[in-house]
Formats: sequence, C-alpha cells, structure tokens
Amino acid sequence: MMFANTLFAVMTLSARLASESASWSTVAATRAFVGGLCALALAWHTGATLRTKSSGLSWARSLFGTAAMISTFYALSAPELAVGDAVTLFATSPLLIAALSPKILGERTGRALWAVLAIAFLGVALVAGPHLSFASPAAGAAFGAAVWSALAMMFLRKMRSPRDGKAPESAEAIALHFSMTSFTILALIAIPSFRVPSARDAALLLLTGVSGGVAQLAMTRAYALTEAARLGAVSYLGTVLSFVGAIALLGERPEPTQIAGSLLVVGAGVALAWVTSRVAPAAPPSAVITTVRSSDPAIEAGDIAARGATPEQAARPGDRARSAA
Repeated sequence: MMFANTLFAVMTLSARLASESASWSTVAATRAFVGGLCALALAWHTGATLRTKSSGLSWARSLFGTAAMISTFYALSAPELAVGDAVTLFATSPLLIAALSPKILGERTGRALWAVLAIAFLGVALVAGPHLSFASPAAGAAFGAAVWSALAMMFLRKMRSPRDGKAPESAEAIALHFSMTSFTILALIAIPSFRVPSARDAALLLLTGVSGGVAQLAMTRAYALTEAARLGAVSYLGTVLSFVGAIALLGERPEPTQIAGSLLVVGAGVALAWVTSRVAPAAPPSAVITTVRSSDPAIEAGDIAARGATPEQAARPGDRARSAA
C-alpha cells in the first residue's frame, strides 16, 4: 500500500504539470488507457485471469472509480486550487472509508484506530495549510472525489475478499474492467476539448498513466490483505509525498505548521503499525499465502488461497501479507 501511494503521488504531480497544456479530460483518459495496458501486461506475465466473476460488484467499483477519476483530475487541473489544498480534500476519503466499513463491509473499527485516523487527518490538514477555499467548483470536485473513491474502495474490498469459499477476483481483472470503463467515458468527454500535447506534456501524460496504472494494481492487491479502514490510514503517506513533491516541482513553500503536520502523519503511521500488530490475530494454518510474480518486486503482494478457511479468516492473512501491502 505504501508503494501504491508513492506512485499515486507521482501521478498527482505529473498530472498537474501535464494539465498546463493538455485538458484535464485528456490527462484522465490517458491515465485510464495506460492503466489498462499495465493490467494487460501484468496479466500476461503472471497468467492471471482477466474475467471478473461478479458483474454487479465490477460495475459498481468501476463506475464509482470513474466518478472519482473525473473529479480528481478536474480538481488537479484547476489553477485556483493548490495541490496542497486538493490533496487535503482527497485525504478525507480514508475517514469516510473508516466510517462506512462497519456498515458496508461489516469490519470493526476500534477506538484506537479512530484515534489514529483523527491524528493523521489533523496532520494532513496542517500539511496542506489553512488556506482552503471551499467556494470553488474545483474544491467541491476534490471533496466529491474523496466520496466516490471511498465508495469504490468499499466495493474493491468486497471483490478482493474471499466469499463463500471462492477465490477473490484477480487484481488484473478488476483494474482492466475499471480502466476500460473509465477510458470509454473519459474519451467521450475529452473529444471536444482535445488538443495535441507538446513533447514534454506527452512524456508527463505517459508518466501519469504508468504511475497511476501500477499504483492501481498494487492498491487492489493491498485491499485483499487487511481491513479497509487500516489501509485508509496508511494512504496518508501519499498526501505527504504529494506535498513534498509540490515543494520541489511547483515551488510551494511550507510553513512551520505544515512541517508539524508531516510529523503527525508519520507518527500516526507508526502508531497504526503498532496497533495493528497488537490487535490482529495470527493467520490460521489453512489460509495460505502465495506470492504473485511481478516484473517489479516492489509490487509483489500476497494473494490468498483459502483452503478450508472461512472468508473472515482468509481476509486476515497475517503479518507477512500486511508487510507486503
């Protein structure tokens, strides 16, 4: 999950830079198209199936994800909304996941986890600064992206958790379905405003697509390995990295409160790891973790082969799987 959020930070910054000449819909469509190619390439390398087993869950995850992608790239392209402000609003998604997961997924969220999430979000607010403007359509789109993303992650968790003794959906199949759906919709939106990008922006578009596509695959695997609310807390790493990248590439300068916020986010991540290690049960012997080969060892993660385990047991594969996420 940490690797996925690092790549999502790269995607955020490259998308902002590419939007200087390319329309937001072109940037988003490129992300979807290249993401689909990444899923195809990984499926060919690993031999994973590209057919989804649950049509309803697949369409729900893809449509909510497409809505999140539209809102995200619209917000990132808006010059009136700073990247720091945008990622702060995006960062409300983990809180929404933590709030919704007991109802939608039946996952328990203890008081300690809520405290960690609260500390992390406080840090995110300090990192992004006190100058948020909620009056603009871009700010509304950024918060909307958080809502749609939270819903998409709920359905992703359902798809990647073993149900009724059946193996979970493959990460490649989920990513390809999402990429095809979002590309079709975004390509139609992009046609009226399409303009040929410069060589520099074409390279940034490619970087946006590759980083976002690989990050999507890594995140999809991560959501099969542990509870959605806990992964939500880890995702704050991407916010900090986006903020640091904005300093280096966009000339933004942090205030002391923002530096303090970065420390709070890092501290929340350490606290989350400690809480998880104390409350998570050990993996049952019947929950077997098999390593999926990848062209990049950094995106290797455990897939669950539930042999005689209940769905609840198989959804908690233990420390090795959590560290791989």
